[in-house]
Amino acid sequence: MRWIAAVTLCVALAVRVGPSVAQELDPALLAQAEELVRSGEAEQAWALLAPLERQYAGRQDFDYMLGVAALESGRANRATFVFERVLTVNPGHLAARLEMARAYYALRDFERAEREFNVILSSAPPPEIATLSRLYLSRMREAQPARGAVLSGYAEVTVGHDGNVNAAAALSSVFVPGLGNEVALDASLMPRADDFASLGAGLEYTHALSANVGLTASADVRQRWYSEADTFDSRGAEVQAALVHRLGETSSMQYSGRFSAYDLDNAPYRDTASLVAQWNRRFGSRTRVAIGGEAHRIRYRTEATSASSSDLYAASAGVTYLLQPATLTAASGSLYLGNDQAVAGRVDGDRRLLGGSVGLQRRLMERAEVYVRLSILDSDYQAPNPDFGVTRRDRQYDAVLGVGWEFANGWVLRPQVLHTTHNSNTPLNEYRRTETSLTLRRVWD
Repeated sequence: MRWIAAVTLCVALAVRVGPSVAQELDPALLAQAEELVRSGEAEQAWALLAPLERQYAGRQDFDYMLGVAALESGRANRATFVFERVLTVNPGHLAARLEMARAYYALRDFERAEREFNVILSSAPPPEIATLSRLYLSRMREAQPARGAVLSGYAEVTVGHDGNVNAAAALSSVFVPGLGNEVALDASLMPRADDFASLGAGLEYTHALSANVGLTASADVRQRWYSEADTFDSRGAEVQAALVHRLGETSSMQYSGRFSAYDLDNAPYRDTASLVAQWNRRFGSRTRVAIGGEAHRIRYRTEATSASSSDLYAASAGVTYLLQPATLTAASGSLYLGNDQAVAGRVDGDRRLLGGSVGLQRRLMERAEVYVRLSILDSDYQAPNPDFGVTRRDRQYDAVLGVGWEFANGWVLRPQVLHTTHNSNTPLNEYRRTETSLTLRRVWD
């Protein structure tokens, strides 16, 4: 009967919050529903309140009690939608957030449940609430290995517009010092804009090998078609396996291997094999730190591009901090340092990589969040370019702005804008590119 303590604590907190919408509602009705839940007759409480949802949805006191009735009558998924209405209007409603966490726990969505319990713990809750939250967190860690094998997947469709399909410089001609004259560029090398559509799908298999070790394997495929620039139609496939080792209550190690193949215009274009090791640690309930090392074997498959093949080695460090628990506003930042070794005679030679990124995400409304990410990558090549008489140096800036909205259980709509500015001291490698897209994804757990 552990739910009794939770409901009692939450109802006591909810009463102090009070209604936010001035609608006529008999207080005795909510009191009756509360008593039914307390006495173990949650199904009757649900039958009492559910027919009134259309009329009173938006009142915090009604939505809260309706959510509790849904959760205790075995309708955990429905309860999450009801509690979202409360939290959208009042992110500081501690009682609703605790019940939301319990609903995710009942659905075995431990990732979201842990996030909500950590938000509660970071808000200095009453001792009883803090103890209950820690109890659930502890039980989640015990319950996760018991899940055994879990298979999940997704399918998605995307439509959008690409402002520079071929990532070309906005030049009609370029002076090449190595040739001593101005060279006119072919029309096919000019920037091309086009609409596109894509399909994607993936599967993930997760298996708990022990209380502290888990195995994950995944496979993804994606196909993109352009409306007119069909020579840039592409297909990508990726397989990955990862071993996660929990080192303690707050830290873990992840070792992963990945292979991806990219085809362009229905022909093999590039293969990449990768190995990654990453250490993760949580500091308190708001801060997560990750430090990793990676190696990539990149091979281009066409005669025209094979010289660009390389072996890339890199190290990275990142941190994520929960700025505002009530709205799940989180900021992140990372640094990236690498050495890309030319292995097939790349004209510009090896290159050193130095990059960084910052990001921010915030919950906007019911099951919707906005995110923005900014990144910069500096590529410093080591061999003088014979055509332009300089040692090439590139700097790429990327900016992403998007919204993710789970409008129904397992259905996510994601509008996004991605802009890239690629600067270089070799004019042919400079370009600007903006891509807008709308993705509909269906997720199965």
